Amino acid sequence: MKKFFTIIGILLVVAVIAVIACAQFVVPNALSNYLKSKVIDLTHAQEVTLQLNALPSAKISLGYVDSLYCTADDATIGDLNLKRAVLDGSMLKIDIKEILFPTEGISREEHTNRCLTSAGSLELSGVITEDALRNFLAQKVDRLQNPQVNMSPEGITASAKVKILGREADVQIGGQIIARDGDLYFQMLNLNVENAILRRVNLDRFLGDFNLTEAVKMPFGLQFRTVEMRQGEAFVKATRN
Repeated sequence: MKKFFTIIGILLVVAVIAVIACAQFVVPNALSNYLKSKVIDLTHAQEVTLQLNALPSAKISLGYVDSLYCTADDATIGDLNLKRAVLDGSMLKIDIKEILFPTEGISREEHTNRCLTSAGSLELSGVITEDALRNFLAQKVDRLQNPQVNMSPEGITASAKVKILGREADVQIGGQIIARDGDLYFQMLNLNVENAILRRVNLDRFLGDFNLTEAVKMPFGLQFRTVEMRQGEAFVKATRN
């Protein structure tokens, strides 16, 4: 009988060690890999790195994360490409149940938002290049042909060709990228046509704000707050609402 209880005791110790090892290593690694795959699915990024930290690391098994740091190169958010996106967060509470057993009948964005129930801080930053804005304008504004974009701390200038009343003209565009209501916009401030004949045409319908992102497509309730224009690029920052 004594030998039997000894064996039971050993088995219990082994089981406890296995549970501790699972909580300390297996689950955190599995969650990290899961979140990394979700970032790739959401952003179509070419390369993603993700690191979760907690002390003790077993807390991650319960959904508590002290810090998160993720980088995604060539990421797409909404209809906009970011050369490099960085997600930095602290004091996160993750709904493990929602990850393992996703709620049916909801959108991918809503599921993503439910996975993160709270955060002490969460910030997404990224870089919009001239090429990214040029591609966006070429795709979204079908009248513009072969747009060229230049970014500087003073703002954005773009040139393109456009057909008006069957005539092709060279167009100069002035604008800026702004953050408003959680979205990013390219705000077109002025539009000049170099062809003297076409200057008599009312071009007001070409002016306006073009939505670069949509808040509903942003993960984890993030909303864009600030834009810093730089030479050749724009640095944008989003925080959790």
